[in-house]
Amino acid sequence: MKKRFAVIGLGLFGWRVAESLSQMGAEVIAVDKNFELIERIKDQVMVAVQLDATNPKALLAQDIATVDAAVVGIGKEFEECLLTVVQLKQLGVRKVVSRAATHLQKDILEQVGCDQVILPEEEVGYRVANHLISGIIQEQMELGDQHSIVQLVTPPDFVGKSIVELQLRERYQINIITIKRQVTERNLWGKLVVREKVCDVPRPQDTLEEGDILVLFGHDDDLRRLMGGVTQET
Repeated sequence: MKKRFAVIGLGLFGWRVAESLSQMGAEVIAVDKNFELIERIKDQVMVAVQLDATNPKALLAQDIATVDAAVVGIGKEFEECLLTVVQLKQLGVRKVVSRAATHLQKDILEQVGCDQVILPEEEVGYRVANHLISGIIQEQMELGDQHSIVQLVTPPDFVGKSIVELQLRERYQINIITIKRQVTERNLWGKLVVREKVCDVPRPQDTLEEGDILVLFGHDDDLRRLMGGVTQET
């Protein structure tokens, strides 16, 4: 059974969320007061409807109370955003996610029961910084509850050391899920080709090589500490 989501407010943030959810196969109800935005997105989502999201009757008419989660992307009018979150919670929506422009707005939204509050600019800034620092972060996947999986290009200081020598779990509470390595081998026709080899279960004695990609899991704060330590050491 497909998951159903409501995305309310089709600014850049809301539009991207609605578009991405739809592309991932979810059923999306896109909501905005601006008719032009509704017309532009209607072919990309299951339902696109123009309405005032602070009106509970209008929300009920679109069966929004039964969605798996509602995302509030209203950015310009915080009062409207706040009222929409309150209405969604009162209607019994299972999970309400909202964007906020400031930490104060985030605190207020959390106090009225918003399940998750996102500061888009801060999130983007953190990701960009991660990618820029020494070019060592290749990819990051956020798992929620401030935990992530990241792909880290093996820093020069790690090359030649074994997993047990690095002591990432002891020093940073970070686990190595796997190691990806580029290997050169001959194919059926005898031609040298480069392919990616994945070590399913890294062993403590496994030694890291230049160019290895470490797939790590940990709390975001611990991952930041590791990045800071790697930056200073290299």
